[in-house]
Amino acid sequence: MARQAKKASGVYEKYPGSGVFYVQYRLKAALEERPGKLIRKKIGTRQQAIDYLDKVKHIRASGDGVIPATAKLPVRTTAELREDAQGVMFGELCEGLLKHIANNPTEYKDQKNPPQRIGLIKKSFGHRHAAAIKPSEIRDWLDSLDELAPATKNRYRAMFSAIFTYGKERDKIQVNPARDVKQRKVNNGVIRYLSPAEEKRLRVVLQKDVDACGPRNERLRKHMLHRIYELDVALGTGMRRGEQYSLTWRDVNFERGELIARDTKNGTDRTVIMIDDVVEAMKALKALSLTRKRRSTDKPNESPSDVVFGIGDNKRWWENALSEAKIQNFRWHDLRHTFCSRLAQSGASLKVIQEAAGHKTIQMAARYAHMDQTTMRNAMAILNRRK
Repeated sequence: MARQAKKASGVYEKYPGSGVFYVQYRLKAALEERPGKLIRKKIGTRQQAIDYLDKVKHIRASGDGVIPATAKLPVRTTAELREDAQGVMFGELCEGLLKHIANNPTEYKDQKNPPQRIGLIKKSFGHRHAAAIKPSEIRDWLDSLDELAPATKNRYRAMFSAIFTYGKERDKIQVNPARDVKQRKVNNGVIRYLSPAEEKRLRVVLQKDVDACGPRNERLRKHMLHRIYELDVALGTGMRRGEQYSLTWRDVNFERGELIARDTKNGTDRTVIMIDDVVEAMKALKALSLTRKRRSTDKPNESPSDVVFGIGDNKRWWENALSEAKIQNFRWHDLRHTFCSRLAQSGASLKVIQEAAGHKTIQMAARYAHMDQTTMRNAMAILNRRK
């Protein structure tokens, strides 16, 4: 018969048989007649839990350390606190994560935004010891970024957390203070999409640029046409920007009327159906046969030789076209919202929208199951009593 372990006061197994033990203890009360705050903390093995509780008792009796008022922070002896103060610099963690991201492009597909965010964070906190950074400091720093939207602030919070997680996984720090910083509330209820009138104005602007080239500047005219076809594909497929601009001609099957989006946000390849407008745009792009140029002499062109969208980055011309068409508060990604919204308004089921857009869950597609007032009135008219 197996010998039962002797019970240890303050140590318990929340889920019997799990092998995961917790500790519980009370903080020193502010008033003697009232009990102190009860702290419950998940530890690990039974022995680890016993050792942790012994440490709490030692600090309480000797005053040699700090017992935090929250279970999220570990108790620390004076010696450990001194070691923390002399520990790894936050800037070192930033540099380590930057190298890790650069060396793992398959895992980190976005090689542009994370380094930018890490750079801004390092500028403010790089000179600090990582263990000395408090959640309140991270929160205050995020609050100071007045020009950023709540969703962008959440991305910076996530990057903070990624930096600390990188340090924890390499045993350089023990605590991730970013986890104690609440995310900002983001309003996902309002979806921006391109109205028919806005699309008409945008196409007028793009066509005007084509017509302005004249017969003598055929190369520039091809570039102007290229922009129209970029828009056609985006509106006709709802592909994410990265998916669209990563397309190569081997991903285009004209016979089946399909595209293959490689290594998508969800981590898998997916098939995208080409409607007639997209087929025409793709054939026109094939005829243009534009090649993507190098951005500079010291940065070689690493794009596939058979890339579909040969011009590359569309940020500048896109912003200029929106400005001239007097379209405000609109991003390239909103073309994807437009695609999904138009499917919903045409009566497509949520499952169809999910599959067409490559959403991971049907809940994501449900955001587009909205109707404008005219559509809603027409649908509700059936409830009228017939006269």
